[in-house]
Amino acid sequence: MAIRPVTRTKVSEQVLEQMKAQIIRGHWASGSKIPSEVALTKLFGVSRVSIREAIHRLVGMGVLCIRRGEGTFVNEILAQDYFHTLLPILMIDAPSLDHMLEFRAMIEIGSAGLGASRASQDDIARLRAALAGMRRSKGDRKRFAAEDLSFHTALALATHNEVVVKVTAIIHDMLRDAMEEIVRITGFEGGLHYHKQILEAIERKDATAAASIMKEHIAVTIERVGMERMPVARPASTR
Repeated sequence: MAIRPVTRTKVSEQVLEQMKAQIIRGHWASGSKIPSEVALTKLFGVSRVSIREAIHRLVGMGVLCIRRGEGTFVNEILAQDYFHTLLPILMIDAPSLDHMLEFRAMIEIGSAGLGASRASQDDIARLRAALAGMRRSKGDRKRFAAEDLSFHTALALATHNEVVVKVTAIIHDMLRDAMEEIVRITGFEGGLHYHKQILEAIERKDATAAASIMKEHIAVTIERVGMERMPVARPASTR
């Protein structure tokens, strides 16, 4: 794997590392409730998007769990050993955008349908919050992509399927990079349009509609990405 220039650490990564440290050092004991998103936003001095992203990743890793109407809790696990088991997985090279879109087509269509049939009110609230964040971030590609990914992470959580949640958490950084590139190519309106329809289908618990809309959303994205990469035809010479 080629050596890349060192870049600044993303805010949510710094939050994630500090939250991991709180758990590993026993400040947040197994089974204990962690502070709310609002409280963590004040403690860390960062946006709620960064807090939510870190929590979603730790939930996906199985380190935290969300209990409906109660809050977020530390799971009964040996956190330090668990984090170490993730290292070999996190060392894999980033895939191409085409391969990532193929993965999303295979996983997220089914996740949309399953999420629609299983989503709790807390899941729906997370999806609404992510969509609201996308609307607020329109025009800011990086922030919009982060909120877009929050929506898809919330959708994975709504499936209540441990494998879907954990795989989504493990490849989070790959999904983030792909999402930023997709937003650059497709813009903001398409994501807002389809995410709104997917959320409405989930609110109605219409699994068929949710899966169908997600399928169309990804198909349109694949088409737009393909068009972006098509060579521009040059006019024929008049000589």
